[in-house]
Amino acid sequence: MAGENHINNYFVKVHNQADLLRLPRRIATDRLEAIPESYRAAYDYIEEDDPGRGYELSTAIADVIRDGEAEIASLNAQFEKLQVEGPVKLAAVKQQMRDDAVNTTLQLSLAKAGAHEGLVEGAMAILKNRNEFEAEKSDDGTYAVLARTSLGLAPVDRVVQQFMQSEEGAAYRGKPAAPSAGNNFSRLQSGLKRRH
Repeated sequence: MAGENHINNYFVKVHNQADLLRLPRRIATDRLEAIPESYRAAYDYIEEDDPGRGYELSTAIADVIRDGEAEIASLNAQFEKLQVEGPVKLAAVKQQMRDDAVNTTLQLSLAKAGAHEGLVEGAMAILKNRNEFEAEKSDDGTYAVLARTSLGLAPVDRVVQQFMQSEEGAAYRGKPAAPSAGNNFSRLQSGLKRRH
């Protein structure tokens, strides 16, 4: 009986169904509507003398339909995932770009203000802890960075200068360059010549 069932029917594993889809190998004309709509295209009309013969299943076409539906379902799932994850990833990338703009602006401003190169990260951490920094993208693709202080928005350079001139900021300033040996020697010679 089971063998006859397989002879008379073709079973298809459908992507979203636990049970196999049973497709009769031959079907009467009035029974075609009982077949899922997408699989009706797998049936060819039997052109014989008897018009009541109906339709015959093309298993190759049924397999193509099955694979196509599975591919469409997979693509739809990927699309839905992108619709959810895409905006989140885009927001993260935009935030990272703003953070990078803030960091670059702070580093440049601290360098201009004379911060010791090895202490810039520490100075940045203090400045970020005390102020919020806002980076807005302009039409030309660059970012304008401002510091939001307790007094309102201020240019980053001004906030950095105030910090570097404070007692706390003094620890982050670079040491003045020591006079070179050549300069010392020249100064000594000049002093000796004036004495004589």
